[in-house]
Amino acid sequence: MRRLYRIPALIALLLGGLFTVFCVFPLVSDARREWLIATWSRMLMRSCGAVVREMPAPGAQSLSAMRGQHGAGQGRLLLSNHISWLDIFAIDSLAPASFAAKAEIASWPLAGTLVGRAGTVFIERGRRHAVHGVIQAMGEKLSAGMRAAVFPEGTTSDGRRLLPFHGNLVQSALNTGSPMVPVGLRYLDPDGVPSHAAMYVGDTTFMDSLWQITGHSRLIVEVHVLPAIEPAQRMTRQDAARQARTAISNRLGLPLDDELPEALRTVRAA
Repeated sequence: MRRLYRIPALIALLLGGLFTVFCVFPLVSDARREWLIATWSRMLMRSCGAVVREMPAPGAQSLSAMRGQHGAGQGRLLLSNHISWLDIFAIDSLAPASFAAKAEIASWPLAGTLVGRAGTVFIERGRRHAVHGVIQAMGEKLSAGMRAAVFPEGTTSDGRRLLPFHGNLVQSALNTGSPMVPVGLRYLDPDGVPSHAAMYVGDTTFMDSLWQITGHSRLIVEVHVLPAIEPAQRMTRQDAARQARTAISNRLGLPLDDELPEALRTVRAA
């Protein structure tokens, strides 16, 4: 029954979003465009039955407080763990950012065009020159005072542990002297138990995931914003990625995948 009204609402949002990015975006300021993205993302999360709860750690600036600073002052690179395609919209509902995403997303019907026109930078896996191009593109956004965001795990996980963080795209922040903000995401059921309804792993297709999410009673998405990591002299991208991963692990109480015994990792992956 939930799908009877959620799926039509999502289709209407997608069509409205396409009209906005093609017809409205060229006519409005960057600040207005940011407001439209945040508003649309909040509507999408609600249509999916998801509630976003921002939970900044002590000493951290909330993403909500960053909204409105788009294009003004210093850019920030958000480094987040990755569980679902909903991750992008959960963050965008608080503070829109230009995400680096796998090139396959660009081919998704309607959604691929929408996120591309909203500022997503697509990366083709396995092509070294493509990575350098993305680093340059994200560096330009950071230099312009904009927010950019990456998923350093490079793929989605089941949310029960953190995969190794890759530092390639972190180089964009080091090149521009931009602060790096770790962001931890967690999905819960209404009773506070970790939920797997939003997982987008293994052989799960986008339509499988959409069907699972729209049929779920209610998803709570916790967005934990951690204190920024300031670039320092001699800091490498691996150092920065390691610091962000440790901060998210400590905040969410998640084990690091490469520290789990091999037998346990095999069982969890099954």
